[in-house]
Amino acid sequence: MTEDIPITENKDERLLWIGFLKAFTRALVQINLYKPDHPQVRLALDEGRSLLEKITAASPDGEFSLTLDNDKLIVNGSPLLTADKLPNSLKNLFSRFHIQTLSFLNGVSKDDLLALCQMQAFKVEAAAYLKEHGVEKISVSSTVYAKVEKNQSQAETVMNPARSAGERAESLPLGQTLSGLNLEASFSALIAKATPDAGEQRALMELLVKKFKDETEATISKAVEGIRREKKKIENDITRTESVISNIADGVVVVDKDGKILMMNPQAEAISGKALSELSGKKIFDVTQLENQVLSLAKEIGSESQREISKDLEQKGQKAISETIKKSTAIIQNEEGKIVGSVSVPTDSTKMKQVEQLQQDFIANMTHELRSPLTSIHMALDMLAKESGIGDSTKTMLNTAIRNSERLNSIITDILDFSKLQSGKLVFHPEDASPEEIIKEAADAMKAWTASKGINLSVVAEQGMGRVYADKRRTIQILINLVSNSIKFTPTGGAIEISADSGKEALAGFIFFSVKDNGCGIKKEDQGKVFEKFVQVASGEKVGGTGLGLAITKAMAVMQGGTITIESEWGRGATFRVGLPIYRNQLGHLVPEQLPEVKKEKAFWRKLLGI
Repeated sequence: MTEDIPITENKDERLLWIGFLKAFTRALVQINLYKPDHPQVRLALDEGRSLLEKITAASPDGEFSLTLDNDKLIVNGSPLLTADKLPNSLKNLFSRFHIQTLSFLNGVSKDDLLALCQMQAFKVEAAAYLKEHGVEKISVSSTVYAKVEKNQSQAETVMNPARSAGERAESLPLGQTLSGLNLEASFSALIAKATPDAGEQRALMELLVKKFKDETEATISKAVEGIRREKKKIENDITRTESVISNIADGVVVVDKDGKILMMNPQAEAISGKALSELSGKKIFDVTQLENQVLSLAKEIGSESQREISKDLEQKGQKAISETIKKSTAIIQNEEGKIVGSVSVPTDSTKMKQVEQLQQDFIANMTHELRSPLTSIHMALDMLAKESGIGDSTKTMLNTAIRNSERLNSIITDILDFSKLQSGKLVFHPEDASPEEIIKEAADAMKAWTASKGINLSVVAEQGMGRVYADKRRTIQILINLVSNSIKFTPTGGAIEISADSGKEALAGFIFFSVKDNGCGIKKEDQGKVFEKFVQVASGEKVGGTGLGLAITKAMAVMQGGTITIESEWGRGATFRVGLPIYRNQLGHLVPEQLPEVKKEKAFWRKLLGI
């Protein structure tokens, strides 16, 4: 075949050809993976039949032919693609069944294409197989026709693929000869080119085969030796890591791929406090005493050799204990980052709990002891400030001392409340309460402070709203904390509003208390931090306080079955809204289905406060 074969200028026709080849190739591949009625197979066959119908309908003779001639795929007499760009599945179909030309006539059905694809699974003669399965619109030929030079008298010449390797080597270029042969036939072709003597050909064949075998064995041996070294290195790393980890603990628990306990040694039984007979068959997460134990388990515990497993861990237990254990152990690594040892400082959860209890008792006693003399100091200062005849400078000093004593009292109250939260001793007594009274009492308690800073404090109550089911004293404290926070960030001449209103639509089961100011506001990125303990988001100036006020405020709202949210823009003030359940029946409490779901929030606060 020469390069004089014209390439069609009809691009739409070429796109149809390529589209059919893609669909046909997909069908050849998927018929080996799925059953004939699988959706993927049916889709590929339908697409191929549809494209083939368009191609043959447009062809003058109603025929579509594919010819694989050496290094080219010829479609309807025109070169389309080089052989190296063809999918292996298509090339294998031609080579395995010695097909040179595959012809499709107008009217090929989906069943005809299916039979052609299924032919791959059999060792048969292609033409006989198609005839046996009643396929009349598809034909195969082992003869390829190629155009010759224009000045030749004959239009076509015939090549017989059954020639021996030696004969083909004499009539074709060497590259074309070797491209379609296996290794042994390639050797034969090369030897035939080198010498016509049969004895020399046999001797050369033996020599080439032996040399190829020796070099292949040497190459494989070298590659395998490298793999063996890498395998041994990985095994050594695993052994070393297991030795270090196993030396950290005496107890051993064996679980199956689902995390169910199979075996425990006596030390593990002592840690769990239960015998193997009680725990065998139970999931490890179900039996751990999470109040005083920490459990870490790989997310995937089954053996796996086909893919990479997840590195994630599942951990259960108190965060405080987990952090203590983690901070008391250090891993030792070598220069390659492999674990070679560890160093630990002994930890004792019981001693840690005792220290925590001592800390809580100390804070409770200290704040109680401080509060009594501070109350006396505040009363004395207040009495002195009301005395007549004192100078302005003295009165200013007394007012400053009074404000500082109030601030100190607020700090002590925060610390005491936080201590009660941590110890679980902060008790709530919900009752039928009036929202109007709550906001009025909160405003009355803060009027003196707001007036001293030149801030206008107002109260707004919605008409006709219901009663709230809450601890009145604690709810007033919530509002006082919010107003105190607003005072810190509202400039002189500003305004703070305390309001109460009933929830709407989905929030109809709540009464909402709001504290709104026109201070500096809170940036969007900082709004998620304001309820964290020991955090203060200031406007650039230094403010007093412990950073516990808003954390305690949120805890008090949540532990009453309520919520707290913040709405703010930088430079435009902030609004805190606290939602508490409405009072619903005359027994003085809410029925269970009316209570908001707060267990998850409580768990969050236990985690936040270390409870």
